[in-house]
Amino acid sequence: MMPYQIIWESIVAGMTASLACGMGVLPLLLKRLDPREHTGIGYGFAGGMMFSASVYNLILPGLTLGQYAFSFVQVLPVLSGILLGALFLWVTDHLIGEGENLAHTFWKQLGGRAQILIFLVMSIHSIPEGIAVGVGFASEEVYSGNLGLYIAIAISIHNIPEGLALGIPLRAAGVSIQRAFWMAFLTSLPQPIAAVPAAVLSWLLKPLMPIMMGFAAGAMIFLILLEMIPAALHTEKPVRIAWAFIFGFSLMLLVQVVL
Repeated sequence: MMPYQIIWESIVAGMTASLACGMGVLPLLLKRLDPREHTGIGYGFAGGMMFSASVYNLILPGLTLGQYAFSFVQVLPVLSGILLGALFLWVTDHLIGEGENLAHTFWKQLGGRAQILIFLVMSIHSIPEGIAVGVGFASEEVYSGNLGLYIAIAISIHNIPEGLALGIPLRAAGVSIQRAFWMAFLTSLPQPIAAVPAAVLSWLLKPLMPIMMGFAAGAMIFLILLEMIPAALHTEKPVRIAWAFIFGFSLMLLVQVVL
């Protein structure tokens, strides 16, 4: 029987990570960082951050979770996840584009088509992170140390710039800081939700992590190429967007290495 303490710790850690994601939009309170004045630069910068998160938080860790030495067999789960994630977002984009009723009901509150896709992708991205927290706490029953706590702290720290990456395109679309905060919080809410069953069923969910991480990465990369970069090109010169993308990528990479 799984101790209640592990379940409780998983919930608290997941909620803390969700709040950290919401806190990431707070720098946008500064007028100098208001992306509505430079929409294209904001999209390029956020796209770079998301791409970096896809590579260093999802794809590379997914490759290290395999049970085999680095080979085609180990790459296949992550690769299949990437393709499934891209396919999922492509179908979702088609449904949102065709379904006028969908855009005028609940989803209308999230903004336009691009903002809906960003919200969905960031929510999907939070699921494997929540599972990682739950599996980490459950593994403490077998391995000594505070693996679950370390994973939770790491995810909470990197959720802050991810919240910023989410908030930039939302603010560029005119969404208020308050709504951007709650949307960032909601995109990370799958973390505590996924952490609990992962803690209980860690033996079952851990082998699926490479596929899930690839799925989230594929959806995020497809989103960047499908929506964010084309939207940026409407308002800015390509060279400025390229530099914004590089700076966003570098900032997220720096967070991963330093923190």
